[in-house]
Amino acid sequence: MRILSYFCAVLLLFLMCANTSATPEDWPDTSAYIERVRWQPQGQWILFVRQGDDGTERRIYKIRPDGSGLVALSPVGSQDDWPVWSPDGLQIAFVSSKRGASNVYKMDADGSNVTPLGYHPGVISLVRWLSDGRIVFIAGRGDGGPMLGTLHASTGQEDRFWCNANDADWHPSDSRVVVSRVKTDEGIYCNLFEVDLHTKQEHQITFGNEVDDSPRYSPDGEWIVFHSCRDKGGGRNIWLVQRDGSNLHSLPLPDDPTKEESDADFSPDEQYLAFARGDYAPTDLYICRIDGTDLRKITSFYPDDQAKAGGVLKVAKASGKSMPVRSKPAPAQKSQPARPADKKEEKRSSGAPLPWIAPPIPIKKH
Repeated sequence: MRILSYFCAVLLLFLMCANTSATPEDWPDTSAYIERVRWQPQGQWILFVRQGDDGTERRIYKIRPDGSGLVALSPVGSQDDWPVWSPDGLQIAFVSSKRGASNVYKMDADGSNVTPLGYHPGVISLVRWLSDGRIVFIAGRGDGGPMLGTLHASTGQEDRFWCNANDADWHPSDSRVVVSRVKTDEGIYCNLFEVDLHTKQEHQITFGNEVDDSPRYSPDGEWIVFHSCRDKGGGRNIWLVQRDGSNLHSLPLPDDPTKEESDADFSPDEQYLAFARGDYAPTDLYICRIDGTDLRKITSFYPDDQAKAGGVLKVAKASGKSMPVRSKPAPAQKSQPARPADKKEEKRSSGAPLPWIAPPIPIKKH
Protein backbone atom coordinates (compact mmCIF):
# COMPACT_ATOMS: atom_id res chain seq x y z
CA MET A 1 0.00 0.00 0.00
CA ARG A 2 2.96 2.30 0.44
CA ILE A 3 3.46 2.69 -3.31
CA LEU A 4 -0.16 3.82 -3.64
CA SER A 5 0.42 6.57 -1.11
CA TYR A 6 3.45 7.76 -3.10
CA PHE A 7 1.42 8.20 -6.26
CA CYS A 8 -1.51 9.78 -4.44
CA ALA A 9 0.93 12.28 -2.95
CA VAL A 10 2.40 13.17 -6.33
CA LEU A 11 -1.02 13.48 -7.93
CA LEU A 12 -2.22 15.74 -5.14
CA LEU A 13 0.74 18.06 -5.56
CA PHE A 14 0.20 18.21 -9.33
CA LEU A 15 -3.33 19.34 -8.64
CA MET A 16 -2.04 21.92 -6.19
CA CYS A 17 0.25 23.33 -8.88
CA ALA A 18 -2.49 23.38 -11.48
CA ASN A 19 -5.05 25.00 -9.20
CA THR A 20 -2.90 27.99 -8.28
CA SER A 21 -4.17 29.78 -11.39
CA ALA A 22 -7.80 30.62 -12.03
CA THR A 23 -9.66 28.46 -14.51
CA PRO A 24 -11.06 30.61 -17.35
CA GLU A 25 -14.58 30.14 -18.63
CA ASP A 26 -13.24 29.45 -22.13
CA TRP A 27 -10.79 26.77 -20.99
CA PRO A 28 -10.40 24.46 -24.02
CA ASP A 29 -11.22 20.77 -23.93
CA THR A 30 -7.95 19.41 -22.62
CA SER A 31 -8.97 15.80 -22.11
CA ALA A 32 -6.74 15.23 -25.15
CA TYR A 33 -3.09 15.97 -24.50
CA ILE A 34 0.45 14.89 -25.46
CA GLU A 35 3.10 13.21 -23.30
CA ARG A 36 6.19 10.94 -23.54
CA VAL A 37 8.09 13.00 -26.12
CA ARG A 38 11.18 11.04 -27.23
CA TRP A 39 13.62 12.06 -29.94
CA GLN A 40 15.03 9.23 -32.09
CA PRO A 41 18.79 8.78 -31.48
CA GLN A 42 19.39 9.38 -35.21
CA GLY A 43 17.36 12.60 -35.06
CA GLN A 44 14.93 11.81 -37.87
CA TRP A 45 11.74 11.21 -35.86
CA ILE A 46 10.07 12.26 -32.62
CA LEU A 47 7.79 9.90 -30.70
CA PHE A 48 4.90 11.05 -28.55
CA VAL A 49 1.79 9.64 -26.91
CA ARG A 50 -1.55 11.36 -27.32
CA GLN A 51 -4.53 10.74 -25.10
CA GLY A 52 -7.74 10.83 -27.14
CA ASP A 53 -10.39 13.51 -26.85
CA ASP A 54 -12.68 11.32 -24.73
CA GLY A 55 -9.85 10.06 -22.53
CA THR A 56 -10.43 6.39 -23.43
CA GLU A 57 -7.39 5.78 -25.64
CA ARG A 58 -3.67 6.44 -25.68
CA ARG A 59 -1.88 6.07 -29.02
CA ILE A 60 1.78 6.30 -30.00
CA TYR A 61 2.67 8.59 -32.91
CA LYS A 62 5.83 9.66 -34.64
CA ILE A 63 6.52 12.81 -36.62
CA ARG A 64 9.53 14.41 -38.27
CA PRO A 65 11.13 17.41 -36.56
CA ASP A 66 9.94 19.69 -39.40
CA GLY A 67 6.30 18.67 -38.79
CA SER A 68 5.97 16.31 -41.74
CA GLY A 69 5.28 12.58 -41.97
CA LEU A 70 2.90 12.17 -39.04
CA VAL A 71 2.25 8.43 -38.49
CA ALA A 72 0.00 6.67 -35.97
CA LEU A 73 1.84 3.60 -34.69
CA SER A 74 -1.01 2.42 -32.45
CA PRO A 75 -4.47 1.38 -33.66
CA VAL A 76 -7.62 3.23 -32.66
CA GLY A 77 -8.74 2.41 -29.12
CA SER A 78 -5.28 1.39 -27.89
CA GLN A 79 -3.88 1.93 -24.44
CA ASP A 80 -0.21 2.16 -25.50
CA ASP A 81 2.18 4.25 -23.45
CA TRP A 82 5.80 4.98 -22.46
CA PRO A 83 7.52 4.36 -25.84
CA VAL A 84 11.33 4.30 -25.99
CA TRP A 85 13.58 4.04 -29.05
CA SER A 86 16.10 1.27 -29.58
CA PRO A 87 19.65 2.67 -29.90
CA ASP A 88 19.63 2.10 -33.68
CA GLY A 89 16.24 3.79 -34.06
CA LEU A 90 14.72 0.74 -35.78
CA GLN A 91 12.47 -0.49 -32.95
CA ILE A 92 10.29 0.90 -30.19
CA ALA A 93 9.47 -0.67 -26.83
CA PHE A 94 6.30 0.34 -25.02
CA VAL A 95 3.78 -0.54 -22.31
CA SER A 96 0.23 -1.57 -23.20
CA SER A 97 -2.82 -2.76 -21.28
CA LYS A 98 -5.03 -3.82 -24.20
CA ARG A 99 -2.91 -6.05 -26.45
CA GLY A 100 -3.00 -9.35 -24.60
CA ALA A 101 -1.49 -11.13 -21.61
CA SER A 102 1.78 -9.19 -21.74
CA ASN A 103 2.17 -5.59 -20.66
CA VAL A 104 5.56 -4.80 -22.25
CA TYR A 105 6.01 -5.01 -26.03
CA LYS A 106 8.34 -4.01 -28.81
CA MET A 107 7.60 -3.18 -32.45
CA ASP A 108 9.37 -2.02 -35.56
CA ALA A 109 9.63 1.73 -36.02
CA ASP A 110 6.77 1.65 -38.56
CA GLY A 111 4.41 -0.02 -36.05
CA SER A 112 4.68 -3.53 -37.50
CA ASN A 113 5.92 -6.80 -35.96
CA VAL A 114 4.54 -6.18 -32.48
CA THR A 115 6.25 -8.67 -30.15
CA PRO A 116 5.30 -9.32 -26.50
CA LEU A 117 8.07 -9.15 -23.90
CA GLY A 118 6.10 -10.81 -21.13
CA TYR A 119 4.04 -9.69 -18.18
CA HIS A 120 5.97 -7.66 -15.62
CA PRO A 121 4.02 -7.15 -12.37
CA GLY A 122 3.58 -3.57 -11.30
CA VAL A 123 5.28 -2.08 -14.36
CA ILE A 124 4.75 1.67 -14.37
CA SER A 125 6.90 3.03 -17.17
CA LEU A 126 9.78 2.43 -19.57
CA VAL A 127 12.76 4.76 -19.22
CA ARG A 128 15.33 4.02 -21.91
CA TRP A 129 16.60 1.27 -24.24
CA LEU A 130 20.33 0.79 -23.58
CA SER A 131 23.08 0.03 -26.09
CA ASP A 132 23.67 -3.42 -24.53
CA GLY A 133 20.10 -4.52 -25.29
CA ARG A 134 18.53 -3.92 -21.90
CA ILE A 135 15.39 -1.86 -21.38
CA VAL A 136 15.19 0.27 -18.23
CA PHE A 137 11.78 0.30 -16.53
CA ILE A 138 10.11 1.37 -13.30
CA ALA A 139 7.83 -0.98 -11.37
CA GLY A 140 6.07 -0.88 -8.04
CA ARG A 141 6.40 -4.08 -6.03
CA GLY A 142 6.21 -4.69 -2.33
CA ASP A 143 6.44 -1.95 0.26
CA GLY A 144 9.68 -0.29 -0.83
CA GLY A 145 8.19 2.11 -3.34
CA PRO A 146 8.77 2.17 -7.11
CA MET A 147 12.06 0.61 -8.23
CA LEU A 148 14.25 1.13 -11.29
CA GLY A 149 14.95 -2.19 -13.04
CA THR A 150 16.23 -3.61 -16.32
CA LEU A 151 14.98 -6.33 -18.64
CA HIS A 152 16.37 -7.83 -21.83
CA ALA A 153 14.84 -6.56 -25.07
CA SER A 154 15.40 -9.90 -26.81
CA THR A 155 13.65 -12.12 -24.25
CA GLY A 156 11.86 -9.87 -21.77
CA GLN A 157 13.74 -11.54 -18.91
CA GLU A 158 14.30 -9.21 -16.01
CA ASP A 159 17.89 -8.48 -15.04
CA ARG A 160 17.83 -6.75 -11.67
CA PHE A 161 16.56 -3.76 -9.71
CA TRP A 162 18.91 -0.85 -9.11
CA CYS A 163 17.39 1.83 -6.86
CA ASN A 164 14.19 3.58 -5.79
CA ALA A 165 12.73 5.94 -8.38
CA ASN A 166 9.38 7.48 -9.20
CA ASP A 167 10.81 8.76 -12.49
CA ALA A 168 14.31 8.44 -13.93
CA ASP A 169 16.79 8.49 -16.81
CA TRP A 170 19.94 6.47 -17.46
CA HIS A 171 23.23 8.31 -18.03
CA PRO A 172 24.96 7.78 -21.43
CA SER A 173 28.03 6.41 -19.62
CA ASP A 174 25.92 3.59 -18.07
CA SER A 175 27.50 4.47 -14.71
CA ARG A 176 24.78 6.55 -13.07
CA VAL A 177 21.09 7.46 -13.16
CA VAL A 178 19.08 10.56 -12.34
CA VAL A 179 15.92 9.85 -10.35
CA SER A 180 12.94 11.81 -9.14
CA ARG A 181 11.81 10.78 -5.66
CA VAL A 182 8.96 11.72 -3.37
CA LYS A 183 10.26 13.27 -0.15
CA THR A 184 7.75 11.75 2.26
CA ASP A 185 9.62 13.12 5.26
CA GLU A 186 9.18 16.69 4.03
CA GLY A 187 5.67 16.55 2.63
CA ILE A 188 4.33 15.62 -0.79
CA TYR A 189 7.25 16.89 -2.85
CA CYS A 190 9.93 15.36 -5.06
CA ASN A 191 13.40 16.47 -6.14
CA LEU A 192 16.10 15.09 -8.41
CA PHE A 193 18.99 12.90 -7.23
CA GLU A 194 21.86 11.29 -9.13
CA VAL A 195 22.87 7.76 -8.10
CA ASP A 196 26.19 6.10 -8.92
CA LEU A 197 25.29 2.58 -10.03
CA HIS A 198 28.64 1.13 -8.91
CA THR A 199 29.11 2.70 -5.49
CA LYS A 200 25.39 3.36 -4.72
CA GLN A 201 26.38 6.82 -3.55
CA GLU A 202 24.04 9.63 -4.48
CA HIS A 203 23.87 13.39 -4.45
CA GLN A 204 20.88 15.68 -4.52
CA ILE A 205 20.59 17.92 -7.58
CA THR A 206 17.47 20.01 -6.93
CA PHE A 207 16.04 21.21 -3.64
CA GLY A 208 12.94 22.82 -2.19
CA ASN A 209 9.30 21.89 -1.76
CA GLU A 210 8.71 21.30 -5.44
CA VAL A 211 7.60 18.60 -7.85
CA ASP A 212 10.65 18.04 -10.05
CA ASP A 213 10.13 15.15 -12.43
CA SER A 214 10.53 13.81 -16.01
CA PRO A 215 14.35 14.15 -15.96
CA ARG A 216 16.22 13.58 -19.21
CA TYR A 217 19.99 13.66 -19.74
CA SER A 218 21.55 15.55 -22.63
CA PRO A 219 23.38 13.24 -25.08
CA ASP A 220 26.75 14.20 -23.55
CA GLY A 221 25.38 13.52 -20.05
CA GLU A 222 26.27 16.92 -18.62
CA TRP A 223 22.81 18.54 -18.51
CA ILE A 224 19.39 17.45 -17.30
CA VAL A 225 16.09 18.81 -18.57
CA PHE A 226 13.10 18.32 -16.27
CA HIS A 227 9.70 19.74 -15.36
CA SER A 228 8.52 21.63 -12.33
CA CYS A 229 5.95 24.17 -11.15
CA ARG A 230 8.64 26.06 -9.21
CA ASP A 231 8.56 29.84 -9.52
CA LYS A 232 5.33 29.75 -11.54
CA GLY A 233 1.92 30.98 -10.49
CA GLY A 234 0.22 27.94 -12.02
CA GLY A 235 1.05 25.01 -14.20
CA ARG A 236 4.41 23.42 -14.95
CA ASN A 237 7.26 24.36 -17.24
CA ILE A 238 10.67 23.24 -18.45
CA TRP A 239 13.86 23.61 -16.43
CA LEU A 240 17.53 22.86 -17.10
CA VAL A 241 20.29 22.07 -14.61
CA GLN A 242 23.81 20.67 -14.71
CA ARG A 243 24.55 17.35 -13.05
CA ASP A 244 26.23 19.03 -10.10
CA GLY A 245 23.13 21.18 -9.46
CA SER A 246 24.60 24.38 -10.90
CA ASN A 247 23.12 26.65 -13.58
CA LEU A 248 19.55 25.85 -12.62
CA HIS A 249 17.21 27.91 -14.82
CA SER A 250 13.89 27.68 -16.59
CA LEU A 251 13.73 27.49 -20.36
CA PRO A 252 13.12 31.13 -21.39
CA LEU A 253 10.06 30.66 -23.59
CA PRO A 254 7.57 33.48 -24.24
CA ASP A 255 6.01 34.29 -20.89
CA ASP A 256 2.42 33.08 -20.72
CA PRO A 257 0.87 31.99 -17.41
CA THR A 258 -1.67 29.78 -19.21
CA LYS A 259 0.95 27.55 -20.83
CA GLU A 260 1.58 24.00 -19.58
CA GLU A 261 4.60 22.03 -20.79
CA SER A 262 5.69 18.42 -20.36
CA ASP A 263 8.23 15.74 -21.27
CA ALA A 264 11.07 17.58 -22.99
CA ASP A 265 13.85 15.64 -24.73
CA PHE A 266 17.13 16.71 -26.35
CA SER A 267 17.88 16.35 -30.04
CA PRO A 268 20.95 14.15 -30.68
CA ASP A 269 23.07 17.20 -31.56
CA GLU A 270 21.98 18.93 -28.31
CA GLN A 271 20.86 22.03 -30.20
CA TYR A 272 17.09 21.58 -29.74
CA LEU A 273 14.43 20.45 -27.30
CA ALA A 274 11.16 18.79 -28.28
CA PHE A 275 8.27 18.97 -25.81
CA ALA A 276 4.51 19.17 -25.43
CA ARG A 277 2.88 22.55 -24.78
CA GLY A 278 -0.56 24.12 -24.71
CA ASP A 279 -3.06 26.33 -22.91
CA TYR A 280 -3.81 24.75 -19.52
CA ALA A 281 -2.63 21.35 -20.85
CA PRO A 282 0.19 20.21 -23.18
CA THR A 283 -1.95 19.67 -26.28
CA ASP A 284 0.61 20.20 -29.08
CA LEU A 285 4.18 19.31 -29.96
CA TYR A 286 6.82 22.05 -30.10
CA ILE A 287 10.52 22.41 -30.84
CA CYS A 288 12.89 25.19 -29.81
CA ARG A 289 16.60 25.76 -29.38
CA ILE A 290 18.02 24.96 -25.98
CA ASP A 291 18.16 28.67 -25.18
CA GLY A 292 14.40 28.99 -25.80
CA THR A 293 14.63 30.74 -29.18
CA ASP A 294 13.24 29.60 -32.53
CA LEU A 295 10.07 28.17 -30.99
CA ARG A 296 8.16 26.07 -33.54
CA LYS A 297 4.75 24.42 -33.19
CA ILE A 298 4.71 21.27 -35.31
CA THR A 299 1.22 19.89 -34.56
CA SER A 300 -2.06 21.77 -34.32
CA PHE A 301 -5.07 20.68 -32.28
CA TYR A 302 -6.43 23.73 -30.46
CA PRO A 303 -8.23 26.07 -30.72
CA ASP A 304 -8.95 24.97 -34.31
CA ASP A 305 -11.95 22.61 -34.04
CA GLN A 306 -11.29 21.28 -37.52
CA ALA A 307 -7.87 20.13 -36.36
CA LYS A 308 -9.44 17.68 -33.92
CA ALA A 309 -12.54 16.71 -35.89
CA GLY A 310 -13.03 12.98 -35.63
CA GLY A 311 -9.93 12.66 -33.49
CA VAL A 312 -7.72 13.14 -36.55
CA LEU A 313 -4.42 14.83 -35.87
CA LYS A 314 -3.45 17.75 -38.05
CA VAL A 315 0.13 18.72 -38.78
CA ALA A 316 0.86 22.42 -38.34
CA LYS A 317 1.18 24.37 -41.57
CA ALA A 318 4.74 24.14 -42.85
CA SER A 319 6.77 27.29 -42.34
CA GLY A 320 9.10 26.62 -45.26
CA LYS A 321 11.92 26.03 -42.81
CA SER A 322 13.49 22.69 -42.15
CA MET A 323 15.64 21.51 -39.29
CA PRO A 324 18.70 19.49 -40.23
CA VAL A 325 19.29 16.22 -38.43
CA ARG A 326 22.53 14.41 -37.82
CA SER A 327 23.26 10.71 -37.72
CA LYS A 328 25.68 11.19 -34.83
CA PRO A 329 25.67 13.61 -31.90
CA ALA A 330 27.73 16.72 -32.41
CA PRO A 331 30.76 17.34 -30.17
CA ALA A 332 29.93 19.04 -26.89
CA GLN A 333 29.94 22.81 -26.95
CA LYS A 334 32.85 24.48 -25.21
CA SER A 335 32.28 27.07 -22.52
CA GLN A 336 31.60 30.51 -23.91
CA PRO A 337 31.60 33.87 -22.14
CA ALA A 338 28.20 35.41 -21.72
CA ARG A 339 27.23 37.99 -24.32
CA PRO A 340 24.09 40.04 -24.86
CA ALA A 341 21.44 38.60 -27.14
CA ASP A 342 21.55 39.72 -30.75
CA LYS A 343 17.96 40.61 -31.66
CA LYS A 344 18.62 40.18 -35.36
CA GLU A 345 19.99 36.73 -34.72
CA GLU A 346 16.99 35.84 -32.55
CA LYS A 347 14.64 36.70 -35.39
CA ARG A 348 16.58 34.63 -37.89
CA SER A 349 15.10 31.13 -38.10
CA SER A 350 16.80 29.32 -40.96
CA GLY A 351 16.94 25.96 -39.18
CA ALA A 352 20.75 25.89 -39.22
CA PRO A 353 22.34 25.65 -35.77
CA LEU A 354 23.01 29.08 -34.32
CA PRO A 355 25.47 30.00 -31.58
CA TRP A 356 23.88 29.73 -28.16
CA ILE A 357 22.51 33.03 -27.02
CA ALA A 358 20.88 34.67 -24.03
CA PRO A 359 21.65 32.91 -21.79
CA PRO A 360 24.55 30.77 -23.03
CA ILE A 361 24.87 27.37 -21.36
CA PRO A 362 28.55 26.59 -20.74
CA ILE A 363 29.16 22.85 -20.64
CA LYS A 364 31.97 21.73 -18.41
CA LYS A 365 33.27 18.23 -17.93
CA HIS A 366 33.48 16.56 -14.52
